[in-house]
Amino acid sequence: MKVCGVCGLEIGTRDGDNECARCQDVDTLKRRRAARARKRAREQVLSDLGLVKVRGALGGTYWE
Repeated sequence: MKVCGVCGLEIGTRDGDNECARCQDVDTLKRRRAARARKRAREQVLSDLGLVKVRGALGGTYWE
């Protein structure tokens, strides 16, 4: 049996995987939170510049 590189629990995964499913889920959650934070920060900067977020005719959104 292998051991998870993050939490140290024994895992039964295929070769090449060094983390258990729980640790992989935590990493995914951290990446999603970081992506949301970057998006919020970017949108805050654009709104501080006086731009307005609008919906385009084809369904996309853009700043003007």
